[in-house]
Amino acid sequence: MKFLLRIWNVLRWGLLAILVMLALLWAFHPPLVRWAVRTYSPEHTGRRITLEHFRFHPLTTSVDIRGLQVLEADGDSVFLSVRSLYVNSSLVKALGGFYEVSALHVSHPYVRIVQSGTRFNFSDLIDRFAGDSTQVEDEETTGPVRYAVHDVRVDSLAIDYSSPLLPTPLSVAHADLTCPQVKWDVALIEALVTATMTSGADIEADVQVDQERLTYAAHVQAGGIHWRLLEPYIEPYMHLAGMTGTIDMDLALRGDAEDDMDFALKGVIGTSGFGMLDPDSVKILGLERFDLVIDTADVKAELYRVRRMVLDEPYVFAELYDSTDNFTRLLVETDSAGYTEAEEELGYDPENPFSILAHYVKLVAENYATMNYKVDSVGVYDGTVIFNDFTLEQPFHYELTDLTLTADDINSGAEELVLRTHAVLNKDGTLEAELGLDPHSLRNMRLAYTVEQVGMPDFGPYTVHYVAHPILSGRTRYVCNTTIIDNQLQSENHILVEDFQFGKKMDITDAYNLPVRLAVGLMKDKDGNIDLKVPVEGDLDDPEYKVWPIVWQVLKNLVVKAVTAPAALIGRALGADEDDLKAVRFLALQETIGPKQEKPLNTLTRVVTEKPDLAIELVQTGDRQAEAEAYAIRTAKAAYYVDSTGHPIDTAVADLDELLEGLDIRSPAFLAWMDAQAGPSDAPIQRRCMQLIGETNAATEVERLWAVRRDLVTNYLSVEKELPAGSFLVRDRLDTDTIPTMGQPSFHVLYGVRDEVATRSP
Repeated sequence: MKFLLRIWNVLRWGLLAILVMLALLWAFHPPLVRWAVRTYSPEHTGRRITLEHFRFHPLTTSVDIRGLQVLEADGDSVFLSVRSLYVNSSLVKALGGFYEVSALHVSHPYVRIVQSGTRFNFSDLIDRFAGDSTQVEDEETTGPVRYAVHDVRVDSLAIDYSSPLLPTPLSVAHADLTCPQVKWDVALIEALVTATMTSGADIEADVQVDQERLTYAAHVQAGGIHWRLLEPYIEPYMHLAGMTGTIDMDLALRGDAEDDMDFALKGVIGTSGFGMLDPDSVKILGLERFDLVIDTADVKAELYRVRRMVLDEPYVFAELYDSTDNFTRLLVETDSAGYTEAEEELGYDPENPFSILAHYVKLVAENYATMNYKVDSVGVYDGTVIFNDFTLEQPFHYELTDLTLTADDINSGAEELVLRTHAVLNKDGTLEAELGLDPHSLRNMRLAYTVEQVGMPDFGPYTVHYVAHPILSGRTRYVCNTTIIDNQLQSENHILVEDFQFGKKMDITDAYNLPVRLAVGLMKDKDGNIDLKVPVEGDLDDPEYKVWPIVWQVLKNLVVKAVTAPAALIGRALGADEDDLKAVRFLALQETIGPKQEKPLNTLTRVVTEKPDLAIELVQTGDRQAEAEAYAIRTAKAAYYVDSTGHPIDTAVADLDELLEGLDIRSPAFLAWMDAQAGPSDAPIQRRCMQLIGETNAATEVERLWAVRRDLVTNYLSVEKELPAGSFLVRDRLDTDTIPTMGQPSFHVLYGVRDEVATRSP
């Protein structure tokens, strides 16, 4: 604001100088005036000024100027142009020491502003007219200059603003300004400004400036401000393809030009349709709507009152790679050697509003403990978080949807700030959580949450990677109650896992050699569940306190608390393995029936034979996407094998999986082959395999495999075991089924009345 007042100083004295010059030249012919302005303007202003038309009306003491141009200091381009300028003044009053302009009308002015650091293309004018200290001395001895300017109107103003950060100028297409008066003995200056940006944004500002106190106030309304206008200011920090969405605001603000921290505002700030796109044009952050209603934000008084903050449909897309993640790789590497002189002096980049905002937020945050703040309500609704982990042999995909977070009556005087959240986990599970924070210290907090119906096969890629066992089935309920008092952690954890089953151990390099299948078997109770209570405690101030020792302690507790589980009702009645009564499991891409499938099918044959009232439904389910990815990887491996060895693969005599088992898709040779096939790319190798094979081809192959397995099971039961029609039904999973869709391919077994099952269609 100091800067704006300095500009006003220049304009005020410049106007007085123009009035005096016009008073001296009023009797001369207009061509002489135009000649004098053109000739002497460089000497007195440092700029060449030209006029196309000048006319002085002695009866009305008014001046009409058209085609005014002020060139840049280098004289190469236009700094300021005005289509027409009308000034109605009183020369008689001026001779008496009172400089009055009854009307000042400016039509279609154009201003070109260029910023470089803290300097502008008009800084030379400020230095010339604001740098003379003799004026202060003259006013002290002769009294203040008496002046008045009434009826100030500026219409159709156009502005181009440029800086090294902007690839193209930021432009105001049309702006109007009205000001009733500016007077030497009236402290308050009032002005109304309306503007339309070339981007389509509309801005209206009602501004008040107190000349004596050097304070200001404004009511600003703006709408349709595009986020893309801010892209150049983010580019120094992040590599992005662009941003979408618009900003709107209705703010009242006030401040002191001599005290940067004496600033306050209130009103509403919002944004719609926000999206941040990475260099591949993938949306990584999004927000459908944001509204912030501020009752008071007074920086100097450290007083903050927020009525409401609402975020609708926030979106986060995160991916983890072997050496980085999709957010970290967007960051621009910077060092202090790249800072400008202005940044070194000020602590922020004066050309970048984000840098300025970050600087002042940091100053405000330093006084966090003494702040007086209150937030009536905070709400996050219908959020989505998508996470993909490509650091594993099998990619991990997880989604949080329907994410909500609410908090009411957050204030610095409260004993505790409470936040509540809810989310759906990977379409099936749910999360309910409550976080309590000490507003005076982050060393004290409590956390309580419950996770229910979480499908354990979703986490199979991690168990394959770390312990070399896939998760075939399982559903978890997890209740956690944690307190931290003076950084001393105490946590009670209740874990209930139903129908948990590890698969056969896989040949995974560097995996931990743990008897996890035995541990799971021992931990199951008579109902086939894992029911554990696990306490955790520790000192968060201890630098040696790490997360992984806690994890190992949890695993140890799980093994110690393990118990055996008897077979369920049918298993006890038939003396059969309970697992054989739940599902017939296949490996991904398997299209033959082997001993592992014959055993449960034989057991199910006994059920149908020995319990004639019962029928079974074998519902094929599994993660189709995971199987498609496995097919793409195997097919790419096979193609690589043929190309690298020169030997075709005869699947009639060779087991394809066994033949390709030793091939590593992360090996330099395979990566080089992939580059030769599809071109270099930094995409995960699993995704590149899918791109090489084609998603449509992979999906078609999975559909074929599912049909083959349906026929295999149907033929085995009807032909090999000669089960009667209506005693069983083999079909694929329907959307109405509650059977999980994740995990290895399998036929889940449902039991029903025979005549009801017989009427259903496969």
